[in-house]
Amino acid sequence: MNTRTVKFASHGYSVIPGLICEQELAFARELVTELVDRYRSGDPTALSVGITIGDVSRQHPQRNPDIDPDRWRHEPFIIGDLIALEPRFARLLSQKSIWTCVAELLECASSDLLFHFCNLTRKPSEVDPAIGWHRDADNKYFASHDGRTLRLLIPLQFMSARNGGTAVVPGSHIQTDTPVETALYPDVAPGACLALHSATLHGGSPNRSEQERDVIVIQFGLCSSTLRCQADETLSLATREDLLAFYRGTVEKRIVNS
Repeated sequence: MNTRTVKFASHGYSVIPGLICEQELAFARELVTELVDRYRSGDPTALSVGITIGDVSRQHPQRNPDIDPDRWRHEPFIIGDLIALEPRFARLLSQKSIWTCVAELLECASSDLLFHFCNLTRKPSEVDPAIGWHRDADNKYFASHDGRTLRLLIPLQFMSARNGGTAVVPGSHIQTDTPVETALYPDVAPGACLALHSATLHGGSPNRSEQERDVIVIQFGLCSSTLRCQADETLSLATREDLLAFYRGTVEKRIVNS
């Protein structure tokens, strides 16, 4: 067990520098920009798998004080099922560096891993709401009975306390009564990631800075785990080889049709 794995096991989170290269980071930003534009323009497919800043502000006004929900009814907060909306996201999700990192932290072979889901979680400058304290293991979207899942948060801009970054409570995956007052906001550079243990308590404050904060969230699990909750997303429960084959097939199809 290396130092990074030991720290993850004891702290319940880890910042992994340089998870994806500059080329893949630029590619991810390009796809996200196109997707957000589609959502803002009212693309029905994008709207069907998303929630807006206005929606969240209306549902949880205490998390986004002084924000008029109607003004932000077209601004996306979360967009899910990214591969369904843009198959080229499979290129990012099949990056070897990502699967190697997850396998290391879950202490398994890459071949033992399955992709669960991915989404884009946005914190637009000056208007984004807070995210309440929660543990991913408790969710009713995609969770396993043994809690052997892991989420990666890959920011496309620098993520910190200043722009509503994700706060974590160190050790809360072991000591469930660890007070939130011990929370800290890890600094995470673009293309790096914040890896979260499924039982780690985390949340976030509103983004009232002038800085954007777009994050691609990816969850992985183990082939051997049984699922308590399972969403129906494109390529859920896929292996890396499945994602690679899907992406290659998509590229070839576009070349033929071009």
